[in-house]
Amino acid sequence: MFWKKKNPEADVIIHESEDQRQSYRYNFKQGQGFQITFKEKKVWVLNISAGGIAFNNNGFKLFDFDFITFTLDIPNFKGNSTFYSGLRVLRIDNKKICHCIFEHCSLEQHELIHKYVLEMQKNDLAH
Repeated sequence: MFWKKKNPEADVIIHESEDQRQSYRYNFKQGQGFQITFKEKKVWVLNISAGGIAFNNNGFKLFDFDFITFTLDIPNFKGNSTFYSGLRVLRIDNKKICHCIFEHCSLEQHELIHKYVLEMQKNDLAH
């Protein structure tokens, strides 16, 4: 009918990327990540998202798995920031970086990582 308003056309947003993760990630600046122990070896985390982390290969193989625990230093957060999950190597790229996914991870643990990534991005923008 002529008196009905037309719905505005929605804008189409296309995001093309070679990034295979489905979550936003935080890339640490050189030397500013944190260490975790994976398969009894200490590695520095290069980036983190609610989906997983990446670190330099230290003799690991594709699909290696271990349970990990670490505590996140989250700005503006007063709760328990200890993170625990399974971690599996999904891909090792040509730069010898292990791209890993969190497994056996609760919703609360995913939300903790989301909070960490958001606060770290906000902190970077403020400084």
